[in-house]
Amino acid sequence: MIKAEVSFYPMDSTELDNIAGLTTRFLEEHALDYDSYFGSTSLNTTIYGESDEVWHALRQLFQENQRQDREVIMVATLINWG
Repeated sequence: MIKAEVSFYPMDSTELDNIAGLTTRFLEEHALDYDSYFGSTSLNTTIYGESDEVWHALRQLFQENQRQDREVIMVATLINWG
């Protein structure tokens, strides 16, 4: 199991509302526990689960923003979780 703390920062600070996060449906389908919240300048998500599923979720997060031509910075901290 791992825990990933992920933050997205838009390259253009006026576009925070346009950043794509993981949908509740995706998280539930992949049996991931999570917390999400908007900071003043970032979209933040903490994901807990099996390693392969967490890595898949991180890839989905980045690729969805890339697919929608959003210029974002993604910062992830990974923790070996119990």
